[in-house]
Amino acid sequence: MPPRSPFRPDRAQPVLGVATVLAYAVGYPLALVVGSPFGWVLVTLGGFLLLAFGVVTIQRIHRSGP
Repeated sequence: MPPRSPFRPDRAQPVLGVATVLAYAVGYPLALVVGSPFGWVLVTLGGFLLLAFGVVTIQRIHRSGP
């Protein structure tokens, strides 16, 4: 049996959630405390990840509906 990919459709939501939290958790301190532009890049990436997380969540709700 081949190993499970972390990017299978049933695993996308947790992976996106963790990636979003990590991007914000690292990005905001870097941007606000250290003053690094890379921190703002991570915060922007976190925004796009949050948007993707919302899309995946809505798709999952529609698939499980009546």
